Amino acid sequence: MKPGKKKLIALHIIRRAVQIAAFLLFPGLFFFVFAALGDIVSALAGGSFDPAALSRQLILACGTLIVTAVMGRFFCGFLCAFGSMGDFLWFVARRLKLSRWRIGRKPDRILKAVKYALLIAIAAFVWIGGVSVNSLWNPWNIFGRYASVSGWPSPSYLISVGGALLLAIIIGSLFIERFFCRYLCPLGAVFAAVSGFRLFRIRKPGKQCGACRACTKDCAMGIPLYEMDAVSSGECIDCFQCVEVCPRDNVSTNPAPAVAALVTAGALTGLYYAGNLAAVSGPPPAQGNVSAPNQPPPATGGVDQAGGAASNLADGVYTGSGFGYRGTTTVSVTVSGGVITDVTVVSYLDDDMFFRWARDGVIPAILSSQSVDVPVVSGATYSSNGILEAVSNALRS
Repeated sequence: MKPGKKKLIALHIIRRAVQIAAFLLFPGLFFFVFAALGDIVSALAGGSFDPAALSRQLILACGTLIVTAVMGRFFCGFLCAFGSMGDFLWFVARRLKLSRWRIGRKPDRILKAVKYALLIAIAAFVWIGGVSVNSLWNPWNIFGRYASVSGWPSPSYLISVGGALLLAIIIGSLFIERFFCRYLCPLGAVFAAVSGFRLFRIRKPGKQCGACRACTKDCAMGIPLYEMDAVSSGECIDCFQCVEVCPRDNVSTNPAPAVAALVTAGALTGLYYAGNLAAVSGPPPAQGNVSAPNQPPPATGGVDQAGGAASNLADGVYTGSGFGYRGTTTVSVTVSGGVITDVTVVSYLDDDMFFRWARDGVIPAILSSQSVDVPVVSGATYSSNGILEAVSNALRS
């Protein structure tokens, strides 16, 4: 076997291994990066930007963008679970020998503009305008709730606008490679704009090319690579399929793509977990119950919430559950003298880092205000809502 072929096989194995690991370890990473960007833009637009308060979002969003600017869209090609789903569906489609939809150059350009329009609309109306959008309208959110090895939530979440959109994306991905990434992904629009200036590029001297156009035919993002001596398009997701398919070994990368992929994947993984340093000091919680940080007991008054008041409840411990990002959150609420004196998280299924953010912001606020009408933690909205719903249900019991 030629040395070049060995490198290509190793590259392919590395990419698939990183994709599988990313899918299992942090399937919601793409969603949280986008949410972090939204929190930053919202704060800037509202004049409430505080670097300390937004340290987690800044670490995740800015770090990811810096790596993308230097190395290109490795995030999309290696770490995005939604993109990995698209690759898997395309693999299935090829095995089933489904027809591949050919998109002409002009329609392709028009369709690729859709993701930029979606990004602008989300930024203008949701991030800046403050328009509230039902979380079940978001296919990313629906996907994230089911992309878990710890257990699936109720199938009812699939019967929603987001579920219908997710089904449409799945169908489209069977006929157009990386369908969502090409045409609909607003985070991809951000990365495309940033990665257009990247330092790392795939090179293919045109004078050494034949007439096969194999690189263009096999490009996951439909880029006309035959026109380029170096891949400068922001649409490139660094999947290296063009490197693998070139019959003349004319498509190359420098530095070696396998090393670049590993370094970038490691950097982005580190950024994902770095938020723990800002979220909680000390060791991670042990398995089992997770209590809120020590807080001074509230002075007087009962809880203000729609389902009833603590002052109307007998002293005791009440249990309730709510749904966070991935699954059920269960809490126990202690009522003494007509006030809430303690809220303890019994169990949860959300990502640990984001749940910590929610827990350490929401529970102290509940104890202080004696109300479930408290702000959610920016960047951990769904986990926050799961806790609030659980406490509210406990007080209704």
